[in-house]
Amino acid sequence: MTVIQSIYRFNKSVSLILTFLLFFSMGATAQEINLFNPIAANAELDLLKKQINTNNVKASFLNIARTQALDILSNASICNERSSIERNRLEVRFAPLKDIDADVAPAIFDQRNAIRGLLDEATARQISCAGARDEAISIVELISNLQEELSEQYLSYRSKNLIEEMIGFPAQIKDSLSKYKNAQNLNLIADISTTSLLLLIFLGGLIATGLDAFIRKKSKKLLLNDASPSLMSRILTQPLARHSSSLLIGLVVTLILYATILDPSLDRMIIRIGLSIFLFGVTSIVIDWATGDDSPAAEINGLIPDHIKPLRFRLALLQISLIASFIVFGTNWLTIRLIDPDVTGRAAIIFLVSTSLLYAHLYLGKIPGLENKFRVIRSVITMVLIVSIIAVIIGYQNFSGYLIHGITRSSIALFLVWIMLWLITMSFEYLTKNDTPTAITIRQNLGIKKEASRTGLGFVQLITDLVIWLSLFVYLIYVWDSSGTTVDRLFELIILGGKVGNIQLVPAQLIGGMLIFTALLGLIGWLKRWIDRRWLQHIVIERGAREALITLFGYVGFIIALLFGLTQAGVDLSGLAIVSGALALGIGFGMQEIAGNFVSGLILLFERPIRTGDFVSVGEIEGFVRKISIRATEIETLDNQNVLVPNAELVSGRVTNWVLRDTQGRLRISIGVAYGSDVKKVQEILEKIANEHTEVITDGRAPAPRALFMGFGESSLDFELRCRINRIDRRFTVQSDINFELDAAFREAGISIPFPQREIRIIPQDNESSSTKQVKKKTSKRQESLALPIDSITRSHQEEVEINTSSKILWQSIVDIQLLKKWLIEDGEITPRIGGTYNLNLKNGDTIRGKIDVLIMRRKLRLVEAPRDDEEPLSSGPITTEFIIHEDGDKVKLTISVIGIPAIEEWEEDFNRSQNNWQLALKELRAMYTNS
Repeated sequence: MTVIQSIYRFNKSVSLILTFLLFFSMGATAQEINLFNPIAANAELDLLKKQINTNNVKASFLNIARTQALDILSNASICNERSSIERNRLEVRFAPLKDIDADVAPAIFDQRNAIRGLLDEATARQISCAGARDEAISIVELISNLQEELSEQYLSYRSKNLIEEMIGFPAQIKDSLSKYKNAQNLNLIADISTTSLLLLIFLGGLIATGLDAFIRKKSKKLLLNDASPSLMSRILTQPLARHSSSLLIGLVVTLILYATILDPSLDRMIIRIGLSIFLFGVTSIVIDWATGDDSPAAEINGLIPDHIKPLRFRLALLQISLIASFIVFGTNWLTIRLIDPDVTGRAAIIFLVSTSLLYAHLYLGKIPGLENKFRVIRSVITMVLIVSIIAVIIGYQNFSGYLIHGITRSSIALFLVWIMLWLITMSFEYLTKNDTPTAITIRQNLGIKKEASRTGLGFVQLITDLVIWLSLFVYLIYVWDSSGTTVDRLFELIILGGKVGNIQLVPAQLIGGMLIFTALLGLIGWLKRWIDRRWLQHIVIERGAREALITLFGYVGFIIALLFGLTQAGVDLSGLAIVSGALALGIGFGMQEIAGNFVSGLILLFERPIRTGDFVSVGEIEGFVRKISIRATEIETLDNQNVLVPNAELVSGRVTNWVLRDTQGRLRISIGVAYGSDVKKVQEILEKIANEHTEVITDGRAPAPRALFMGFGESSLDFELRCRINRIDRRFTVQSDINFELDAAFREAGISIPFPQREIRIIPQDNESSSTKQVKKKTSKRQESLALPIDSITRSHQEEVEINTSSKILWQSIVDIQLLKKWLIEDGEITPRIGGTYNLNLKNGDTIRGKIDVLIMRRKLRLVEAPRDDEEPLSSGPITTEFIIHEDGDKVKLTISVIGIPAIEEWEEDFNRSQNNWQLALKELRAMYTNS
């Protein structure tokens, strides 16, 4: 792969990501590349080469020349690549025409000559572009070598030492003041005199002082009224109010100077003085926060409160020295390495900054939490600062400035990274642990559930941290690179790549491919949620059909994202034919099951014999279908175990889908009673208890419950109770409820449930006479009834109310937390879906929480109460609260049933309180709609 392909594909990746933002600029760039003139480029390169070969070349010129040469190199490479493509195309067209004779086919011969002319032009342009590219490469290498030589000369240059400069400083004051006076001519706009400027600055200072007093008073009032201010309030309010004077004065003075001077810039010291006042306020706020209670530094052992004042004092000295260096040297101090070493006061400023840095740095080792941490790094920094101080004293100002420059900018960068990582950690903690509207909205937009938010956001946090640390690494290279070429070379390596064996690896293409793949996957995930929310929920009623369409869309989107990513990464998709053949061969031999499961997954998605949410039985596995993937289907059993069943088993095996057509099903309960029992009474009890259960269908939609006398058993009269229930997946719970009621009813009616009777005889094996034979053991013992736990017998109560409203409004009152507060609770939350949770604080002081078990929109809702924190689960099963809405003309009846309260003395008070609570709640509900 050529250099031009690397650059071209990198530009293409950028254009894919920033298509709309860079549309016009990309068009202009493409036009400039198409108009690239290799002759003019060669002339420009020759001029650069002549200027570089002069003896008085400066570092600033080398930087400009390097940029120009790299631009020519990029354009020449693209020109060469495009010309090569055009040449190959024309050669293919010319190949069948090269032997055409003019006498045989004159028209075709003319076409041959036209193509030949275009081919010659393309060849000549390719040669010219290749020559310009090669010349640009040689000039870039020449500039790099010169920059390295200048860097070595710069660092080894020795000027006046600190003592010599201090001795000669008085003599230079007059000359320096004269130069400064000439250089600092204010050049004010018309009608503005120096006196007017001073008056404006004075008035601006008064306004800033007034605003400062207002802000201090307002912040103090806010903090006094807020008993527990938030973290953001503490961070923004207190430090801002404490240093608002310098912030406002510096800002006002700077704005006045920029408005009254014709050519304002940081080259003017008076503007730097005004801006330095503002910078002093900003840095003071940062220092106060970084060493305060609300920063991550508060977690350092022993820092607060013993070491706060000494540390802030040392940081203030460093702050003043850096601001003084900014006032004296301007932006040169922290942006340009090669400045004039003979500037008056430069050695003193370097000495001041280095000593203040060392003074603050040495104190960090006295803090207990940092005493034994980062000892190697702190020792290296201490050594570098001491060397810089010695270097500036003996006259090596450039070398000392290089060290101080690196330490200062590295420290600032590390401090910013520290803050960013802390903010990112706090943001992710906020998203994963909080239930505020903002956190919930962000999680919903990202498609992440709270219980899986840490896993879902972990990848995003990893990528964010990786980008920050890589950026810091590149920045540190830039800071400590004395020649200023290492970052450029690193960037060239990333763009141009290199060969590993016979493979050309281009990091920019690989990174671009991964970024495009990741971005497209995120976009596809958002589109899936958007399509489901905006379209499919209004077009397709069944949830299983919606999920099937969304799943197929996800698979197609994944393939498209993968193809885009591979294309950007430089993978030749024509080679996929070979890979596809090998894959087909592998499927034929060793991947038959995977292929079978894949095809079976497609069958399940299209045919939909099994849908998400269905209750199915597959062999010994029984549970709810949670997810149908392309390889396996996830089934959640009643024990909350998630089992992955290969799709091939669901397609080719025997599967029972209990709710394929509807959720109803028949329940059969077999029971035997003792001989001599009143069979009519048994039938009456069985049918009565079945009719009273809320889950049993008794409204005519299915056959009524019926008790059948099945026969005469060995020890019992056998009966079978058959009834239809609303949710067949709830058959075990319903059967358990009916069995409890049957046991209680039979005990009350005096009907016993027999057990098998057996007679055991022991016959001796010896041949004794009949007169001496004795029976060793002959027993016939009736087995006692098994004793149930005392709390397995439960009580229930049912409350009803008729309301003159619609079922829709009544249903909204049950599931809407705001309406629910008006007649039942003080506060709480409820998620109206199957499996959703609820946590309600009732008006009588009770707290109930649990999950929703049954949800039939505008008709039925069942709440399954979770055990309390200090109690074990009830042996009789959880307490359930069921809301059933019946419509009868204009009136709607609401029935509330509370089932499963243990019928023991300890629960008597809970039963009475539950009964009174729901009676009062229904009265309030009726009153609310009667008044409205």
